[in-house]
Amino acid sequence: MTRRIELPEVLAQWALTPGGAAFCAAARRRIANGGGVDRKMELPMTAQQRADLLSMFGGKSLSGSYIHLDRADEALRTGAFALSLRQMLIGTGGPLVTNRGRARYRRILKKADIERARTTLSRCITGVPELAAELALLMSLADPASWMAPEASATGTRKWPTYAAALAAAAEWFRGRARRWKFAERELAVRALGGSKKWTQPTRNAFSNVIGLPFDQAVYTSDTGIRMLGPANWRLDSLVADASVARPFVDIPGKAAATQGQFEVSADGVLLIENQETFQALNRTRVPERWLCIWMEGYASEALALFLSQLPEIPLAAWGDLDPPGIDIIINLSAKSGRSITPVGMSPELYESGYLLEEESDALDGWRARAEKQAVSAPTAFRALARAIADNNGCRCEQEGLHELVLPQLHQQLEQIRTSFSYSTDLCGAGGY
Repeated sequence: MTRRIELPEVLAQWALTPGGAAFCAAARRRIANGGGVDRKMELPMTAQQRADLLSMFGGKSLSGSYIHLDRADEALRTGAFALSLRQMLIGTGGPLVTNRGRARYRRILKKADIERARTTLSRCITGVPELAAELALLMSLADPASWMAPEASATGTRKWPTYAAALAAAAEWFRGRARRWKFAERELAVRALGGSKKWTQPTRNAFSNVIGLPFDQAVYTSDTGIRMLGPANWRLDSLVADASVARPFVDIPGKAAATQGQFEVSADGVLLIENQETFQALNRTRVPERWLCIWMEGYASEALALFLSQLPEIPLAAWGDLDPPGIDIIINLSAKSGRSITPVGMSPELYESGYLLEEESDALDGWRARAEKQAVSAPTAFRALARAIADNNGCRCEQEGLHELVLPQLHQQLEQIRTSFSYSTDLCGAGGY
């Protein structure tokens, strides 16, 4: 560890002058890049900066736009401060580390992290007979600098986080099975992954590959209620729920409705709403007469994605907050369900007319960066809104403030979506696409 160097006050103040600051920054860069202090260094200088350097190192150290570092070092050593140039730089900016040394240090840390992770995982799966082959593969890993999982692992992934989580969950699951205990989904995540919400779809898939069972057969999975309103009903042996007459809404279990009994939809389409107040505001419109309205609860749940994937070929539309999370919720739900979802009430013109949230500049920087990415990578229907958000410093707009502008026109906009969907379907049926 480099000893801290306290500089004399005069020298510390000089390092803050235009010439001192420029010199110290350039010298530190030179050393970081592997250069020494025994030769001259190019340093373009203003008149003031030159004067500052002359006052500290003397005229022999300067020649044109160069400063002779060996002479500057000698001037410091033999002068009133009796310090070397390196000591002065350490005193003004902290330890001197070369780029090569910094990279070497990062490699050392990475190797230690990898070894620690491998040791932790091997301890976790040791003693589980069903994972003996996985343990052997783990112990045979040779490259101590690679985060890649074993190529032959039954997890089917080379990504270490997914591989490690799947094996940790599998080890706990096999131990539970030996006790004749069947875990619930989140119960297993708490015990094996460090939190009830740590499951990801890749981890679920890798876990299932290892234990040889589909995820929903291996653990108890909880259903999620879906709040809806509009022309649809769900029947098991008899009528369970009629969303067309329920006021202000009805909740049904999403996975059960998608996989059990008969869910009948006579709607022109489905309208997904991000926030609850906006969802309930639809009761004041004609929309629920012809569209099945569903509250997304602010995220793309697995139950809702499964439910949407089982619906007949009718148009799906969504109205969310006019911000990066609102865009991502719809994109994620579309990806999970495999269904195309058209945004409504989310135009850049409405964004410009909306009421913007008051947020700190640090938060805005994050939203702006996220919107910048969406303006390039999001589906085309969202890019104009994302661009407007990015150009407005990341300011966000919630959908509740747009009720007066959107609700009176919503039925008409949905009709346009229905007509466009029907036209596209007709073309597909005729071989147009």
